[in-house]
Amino acid sequence: MPDHPRHPLHVRIQHHPARAHLLSALLSALDPLPVEVVEHQSDPPSPWGGYRRCLDNLPESGHLAILQDDAVPAPNFAEAVGQIAAANPDTPVCLFLARLPREASVKAGHAMKQGRRYIDLSWRSFLPVVAVLWPVHKALEFREWADTNPRFPGGGGQPRSDDAMGGRWKMITRQTVKCCVPSIIEHPDQEPSLIGRRAMWGQDKGRVAAYLADDAASYDWSLP
Repeated sequence: MPDHPRHPLHVRIQHHPARAHLLSALLSALDPLPVEVVEHQSDPPSPWGGYRRCLDNLPESGHLAILQDDAVPAPNFAEAVGQIAAANPDTPVCLFLARLPREASVKAGHAMKQGRRYIDLSWRSFLPVVAVLWPVHKALEFREWADTNPRFPGGGGQPRSDDAMGGRWKMITRQTVKCCVPSIIEHPDQEPSLIGRRAMWGQDKGRVAAYLADDAASYDWSLP
């Protein structure tokens, strides 16, 4: 079972209405997990605004996986993510890692060779939020920090990057954030960026998975 009574697991999809064509396949891939689609649009577009909305009305306990609507789960994602949640009750886990941050992808390559299932992100890196599994109490910490620190020091204006906002929280509050190795989410990079970046149709190695599971359930996620 992907869910455990002591580790209730919920999924929210960070969704922009321009990407409605992606939802059917994504919802099917997430079955039988309980999923909520959280829609957001603004002018100018703000990925962080959509992510922040996903942090509202959090479950009382357990884990919340927040996925972008252009994420593609590996086969047997639901089974694997339940195991990852059970193994990481207090630590956010990125379920997707590309070639960037570079330091993290190098560590992931070493971990693959050594049969390890997780690496730690550097405090100084951005937080890749294509798919993050949050212990609910950590999601609440992030939300409260973001609401208290809505601007980057010296940056002015409201932040629009969800990756950068997550990275800032991780760095300033010295959070431990892990990445699972290999990724159990792909990000094909076939959709135009919501902040105006052109899609690279899978050619940008900084935005597709560095190491991707063929079958997410074929790994022992209880290992360190």
